[in-house]
Amino acid sequence: MDVVSYIRFSAILSLLLLHTVYANELPNIIFAMADDLGWGDVQYNGGNAFTPNIDKMAQSPNTILLQRYYSGGPRCSPTRGTVLTGRNHNRYCVWSTTGGTNAPDFTVPEPLALPLTEITVAEVVREFGYSTAMFGKWHLGDFVPITGGNKKWPVSHPGLHGFDQWWATERSTPTCTPNCGCFHSICLHGHYPAKETACMNYHTNKSDEILGWPDAVPGDDSDFLWNLSETFIREQVKSGKPFFLYLPFHTVHVHYIATEFYRQLYLKKNYSSDQADYYGAISALDVVIGRLRELLEELGIRNNTMFWFTSDNGPARHTPGVTNGLRGRKSSLFEGGVRVPGMIEWPAVIRSNQVSRFAVVSSDLLPTVYDILGTKPRDDRPMDGTSILPFLHGTEQSRNKTISWAFAIPGGDFDGHYNVTIAGDRYKLMAVYGKGEVQHHELYDLVEDLGETKDIAQDYPDITTQLLAQAEQWRSSVINSVHKLGCLNSD
Repeated sequence: MDVVSYIRFSAILSLLLLHTVYANELPNIIFAMADDLGWGDVQYNGGNAFTPNIDKMAQSPNTILLQRYYSGGPRCSPTRGTVLTGRNHNRYCVWSTTGGTNAPDFTVPEPLALPLTEITVAEVVREFGYSTAMFGKWHLGDFVPITGGNKKWPVSHPGLHGFDQWWATERSTPTCTPNCGCFHSICLHGHYPAKETACMNYHTNKSDEILGWPDAVPGDDSDFLWNLSETFIREQVKSGKPFFLYLPFHTVHVHYIATEFYRQLYLKKNYSSDQADYYGAISALDVVIGRLRELLEELGIRNNTMFWFTSDNGPARHTPGVTNGLRGRKSSLFEGGVRVPGMIEWPAVIRSNQVSRFAVVSSDLLPTVYDILGTKPRDDRPMDGTSILPFLHGTEQSRNKTISWAFAIPGGDFDGHYNVTIAGDRYKLMAVYGKGEVQHHELYDLVEDLGETKDIAQDYPDITTQLLAQAEQWRSSVINSVHKLGCLNSD
């Protein structure tokens, strides 16, 4: 047997052995996602925040550090939809966040909540005996009916999408409430004396009812989510059931506030008060990542737990968040808006630390889970993600599917238009649509020009033409999905 044949044989044997493991013991799954955490906000990418636990996870011998990890959208709600469904958010009319609309020629209805017809990761794994939990920021629909109705965001809470246990806010909330300690009224003072803001109410399932949480929840929000997560994980280990934990942190979305302990870490180094809150909140989240990894080790389940850590989009404008040279920020489809920190730790499968340029997107989670479970989607609805299980096993070195986005352009020369973007292993096309046609397009080489400073569309007409055709094909598919769902306005 020659060397090439031996390598292929070994890879196939490895896959067979792993599938045997899955048949006997399904892996636990944790998907932890920060909010508005920029590419350059973590230490391993040159950030100012102290993130020793995230860095330790990135350097683990059982981790693949994904240096081309992408959020499925450039804002909160869109990405959250892609995580759960494996599909681009435009397919089910979650155009943007609350109150956002898409460009008129992209079918334009009001933005909706996550439709109950969408199939989520939680629903799929629950059919295989998993316990499921979601703790943190939902942002895919309201939890209780709004007086007078809410056309934009009808009731669509985590319990309707496969989660057995959940404690969640409908939208963002301060990352810490050091003064009044509440999540339910206008009470935030202190760091933001001129910016009093409504804390979001936590809701939870209890005896199949949706209950608000009116009592004070003082301190750091990430720490609160850790307490919920620890209890859930210990319960599942005791019961012997595999689990899926979806942990979408509120950090570091505005209003970001840190406890005094974390603020002092940065004030002592002469950072501003605003920076101390921003970086301090990140450090508090970092501690929770460390605690989770330690808990998995303590309970003896680290080996068989697939642990993802990432962010929902790039850093928000007017915050200390940085992209470390990437162009754009939150709401942009340039790299700074969608390329975010990302890594996967899974000792049973990943046997050596890797720093990879393999492109992964948040919508890859559900297809990967299907692959792990040895099952397929129950219908033929288009999936935008792809299984990265072969990549995790080391048998696939390049992505077999382009990554696609579509999002309205906020302001500038193309205000009111929308951007359809297609990214492959090397080249990225950005096509600006208006009145149903491409009004402008740009091509970038992400290997030679990570900052997207030079449009090379005229230098590579064949690649540009090919990607333009893919963009139009994908756009047509999305519009077809929207029509099938029936979420268009009548006017």
